[in-house]
Amino acid sequence: MVCLSRRRLLIATGALAAAGLATACAGAPTAAPAATGAAEGTAPAAPPAPGKKVELRFIKLSMDTDVAEFFEKTAIPKFEEANPGYTVKVDMSDWGHLGEKLMTSFAGNLPVDLVETGSDWVGPYAARKQFMPLDDMVATDYAEEIKDYYPEMVDISRYRGKLMALPYILDIRTTCYRKDHFKEAGFDPETGPDTWDDLVAYATKLVQTDNQGNITRAGYLIDASTPTGAFFEFWYLLVQNGIDVVVPWGSWNPDDVKLETPEAKEALQFMVDLINKYKVSPMTGMSTKNPDLSALAEGITSICTEGSWIIGNFKRYAPDILEQLGVGKPLMKKARKQYACPNVYAIGTNTVDAKGAWALMKHMLSKEIMTGMLAPASNTPPRKSIAAEAEYMQDPLVQKFQQIPEQGWGTTTPQATEWPTLENIGNYVQAALRLEMTVDEALAKAAEETKRRIAELVEAVGAG
Repeated sequence: MVCLSRRRLLIATGALAAAGLATACAGAPTAAPAATGAAEGTAPAAPPAPGKKVELRFIKLSMDTDVAEFFEKTAIPKFEEANPGYTVKVDMSDWGHLGEKLMTSFAGNLPVDLVETGSDWVGPYAARKQFMPLDDMVATDYAEEIKDYYPEMVDISRYRGKLMALPYILDIRTTCYRKDHFKEAGFDPETGPDTWDDLVAYATKLVQTDNQGNITRAGYLIDASTPTGAFFEFWYLLVQNGIDVVVPWGSWNPDDVKLETPEAKEALQFMVDLINKYKVSPMTGMSTKNPDLSALAEGITSICTEGSWIIGNFKRYAPDILEQLGVGKPLMKKARKQYACPNVYAIGTNTVDAKGAWALMKHMLSKEIMTGMLAPASNTPPRKSIAAEAEYMQDPLVQKFQQIPEQGWGTTTPQATEWPTLENIGNYVQAALRLEMTVDEALAKAAEETKRRIAELVEAVGAG
């Protein structure tokens, strides 16, 4: 995503502060009245009392330089110009510190007027009554605009039927590869692997080793060096095999944890085999010599799972080989699925001004501002009109990522699984990859602890 996706950042840091259980509350919000003068889709908020300006605190995740420049010089000034009764105080964060920042904000009643987070964080905060439902505001003055969004990417942020956040950027991942490596190995450079069997056939032919047997080029890159990384590499295979950590997706019932199913065992065994039997990747991934380059751009892997940010990485740091970047469909075993998770904007229940916070959210979600925020890094939008009309979205590589939500191939981790739970599952995945535990043993322990964690959250805050 902008700068680093939450997965890439958490893999790098291996850390995430857990969110607290404190709950703050505020009066019921009302929608801003319609007006003109702001970006498309944005009605300025009702003005505060004469002579007083309301300061809105906006917790924003870190951004690339070009995105930050647009945000600071265009997005925020335009809102303040259109809404003279408000100022915006931007409180920057990153994924590694966002949980702690939200915890201290709600515990200390420090206003969370608008926050950027992941849709897969929404459920637990909604369960704690820390995020404000948006349904009434959407019905009042955003009913037409909401039709422009991919419905699945909106529904991910519902809790007990209530809409708790709105998406502004999609973290979409799929199979990416090097066309020149495919040509050398005799594969069609315009078509990536389609199934798990294809992946084995391609990766075993593409992998390269030195005289000591050390992998110098991964056939298919697996980065399980941290628990978070291990979880996601496993989870990609899990959903492609027609199952998930919890089924149905929105369930908070511990009995719905599916980590001991035959499909889950087959997915983890396949991952174990890729590393230990087929030897197409080291468990720890591959390190680039140039820190600016991705492993794919540097050529130390032939196939990997990446987000659309990879296009910007090639354009910025390896433009001479951009033509060698291939973007394929998500792999499939029983289902063609891959991670497609929006970053979303949410309003805290302790906001100082619900009308102003809603006006700021709509401004940031307007086509003008959303396009300006997403275009520099070729990030994919949740709004269909931007996908169809924006100049940067005419890039065929970006369009291949966008087909994932358009085709209904996108999904994300279940609502009841907080990040510490996912990391804990990742610990057992790592143990299986290191052959310290059998697949059955690892998943039995992961299932047991996942059920316990969900049950504890349900008991603590009444989630479900």
